[in-house]
Amino acid sequence: MSAAPIELTPERANHAASLLNDGRLLITGGVNESVTLDSALTYDPAGPRKLKATGNMTGVRSNHTSTTLPDGKVLLTGGELSDGSLLKSSELYDPVAGTFTAISKAMSIPRSKHTATLLPDGKVLLVGGKSADLYDPATQTYTQTTGTQPTNRKSHSALLLPNGTVLITGGYVGKLAATTAEIYNPATQSFTATAFPMVIPRANHAMTLMADGRVLVTGGYSGTSPHDEVDIYDPATQKFTATTPMLYHRSNHRSVLLPDGRVLAIGGTTLESGFMFINEAFDPATATWSPHDVMVQNRSGHTANTMGDGTIFVAGGVTGSTTLQSAEVVDPVTHAFSLVSNMSSGRNQHTDTLLADGTVLLAAGSTDAAALKTAEIFNPTTNSFTPVGSLSEARKSHTATRLQSNLVLIAGGKTADRDTRSAEIYDPSTQQFRTIAPMKVRRSLFTATLINDGRVLMSAGRHGGTPTVHAELFNPVTETFAATGDLITQRKRHRASLLADGTVLVSGGASLSNDQQPNSGTPHCETWDPATGLWTSTQDMNVGRTEHESTFLPDGTVVISGGLTLPNNTDIYQPGVRAFTQGGDLNAERYRHEAVYLSNPAWGPLQGQILIIGGATVSTGIFGGIAQALDSVEIYDPVTKLFSSFGTMQVARQNFTATLLNDGRILCAGGVSRPSVSNTAEIVSP
Repeated sequence: MSAAPIELTPERANHAASLLNDGRLLITGGVNESVTLDSALTYDPAGPRKLKATGNMTGVRSNHTSTTLPDGKVLLTGGELSDGSLLKSSELYDPVAGTFTAISKAMSIPRSKHTATLLPDGKVLLVGGKSADLYDPATQTYTQTTGTQPTNRKSHSALLLPNGTVLITGGYVGKLAATTAEIYNPATQSFTATAFPMVIPRANHAMTLMADGRVLVTGGYSGTSPHDEVDIYDPATQKFTATTPMLYHRSNHRSVLLPDGRVLAIGGTTLESGFMFINEAFDPATATWSPHDVMVQNRSGHTANTMGDGTIFVAGGVTGSTTLQSAEVVDPVTHAFSLVSNMSSGRNQHTDTLLADGTVLLAAGSTDAAALKTAEIFNPTTNSFTPVGSLSEARKSHTATRLQSNLVLIAGGKTADRDTRSAEIYDPSTQQFRTIAPMKVRRSLFTATLINDGRVLMSAGRHGGTPTVHAELFNPVTETFAATGDLITQRKRHRASLLADGTVLVSGGASLSNDQQPNSGTPHCETWDPATGLWTSTQDMNVGRTEHESTFLPDGTVVISGGLTLPNNTDIYQPGVRAFTQGGDLNAERYRHEAVYLSNPAWGPLQGQILIIGGATVSTGIFGGIAQALDSVEIYDPVTKLFSSFGTMQVARQNFTATLLNDGRILCAGGVSRPSVSNTAEIVSP
């Protein structure tokens, strides 16, 4: 889960970041389009979500190192200037005074794109170039290591091993990425080649010490393309062994160890010079990679530091040719979606109804073009599906409404050759469907809203290829339908929400016939009054929407999210003034998604927020411009009006169902994946 962006001023890449002993983070130097920087910033995870300027460095530098020393000061070494000149200078940051002081003694050689490793005795090993230096904080001096010298390399990685030695891998040796690795022994101040090289050459890769003492080596460059290959180094044998490749090729990324023992790969550059915002995690127990979260901004050449509260602060970097002026917080406590047993049938444009006993009725829908008569029950105790009695008519794009009697009203929809008037009742006690008197109007792609007196309002929808203005009411006592006032605007694929005063808000929808273009949604909204049966216009939404979502909140407002024409902003309906205000922007444009209000206390601090799940976006020419299903999930905080990444589903889905179960879990079932109708289902737990 990645939080909303935090301003990083000035923008920067190739900077350095170190966690201070007081829990703050220090960010120093770097470069942007116009200048190499001497500025420094601090971030306090316990304070306001903002970066604070601290004293400037004694000089500008980028591609330098930053190391927090045992006494709390921070050592900054080397780097380069705007003209590419390498630096021998270094300086110390005092976090108490907030000031930088130059170290009078210079390194033995200039260095950039080198590594700095804090050793157990408090000294710092600097590797990069034809020799290595040891910095002694007691004397603030550098001395060259006295034993065997290291390979002359840059853009490599270095990591302190549990036995106190240092592993150095890859990098550029001359102009070529190397497979070589070596071990530095502080006792002899010598570098010795490992018994075996890496499986492939790498530079600008990442290394992470795992909980079992082995080292995960990921990605990097050799030649012109990033790698997805992964090695595991075993210190006992000094051998590198290939393991499962990453889901994505990456270089210039960052990796951190998560509290649960997994390794998170963050951002980076991928194939064809693309930049990554999807992070992924490696599970050493199963040797598998899985999507973890989606950052607000794709980035490469950034920093990523684990803070004391367990969150990961990701700052700066580049995307394309632009240096980023943002930072964001990645929360590793993501809520993973896990697959459950498959449904008895693939379903698309079906309905889901939470029943009184906590089970879920999934009814009808379609597989490809064929409408279904079948239905099934999901049992949350066993996470399994069981077929139940067949509907009287095959249908999709219908409605299903749980009545106050706990019976379920199934109405309308598309059949094989028409929109239908037919309706039926599902009885959970018998698990059977029975036909009742039909609706007054044939319709599909409409809304059904249970109102406070127990009746159900059927509004608008498609009648043939044309949207309708007709509305009608279902009476559960007589099990019959009666007309009520017509809507002001004809519409289909709209949404409806019951408001706190008992009226019904209908929003957006496609108002044109199938043969009229563009048909991307109307901004018009209106409310229906059960006392009069009449409709009244509200203020229009900020944008036209169809196939969006409408979520009622306890404060009486309604959050309208997504829809065609793919707006990523939100509209918030204010019932007191019958008008809309703008909310925050979705991380991803989407329609045909699901929005679930997290009402269950099991969600803890996330209770009261809205989960925005899956959906579709209009694809590129690769998919022929058709709707491409999404697997991304984000969460909306009504207090801040901001969206942040929540994670990813196991299966990309559009036109699926998402049901909040009584125990707080959410069942996501069926829908169209890429490109077929899915029979899979998955659950996310609070």
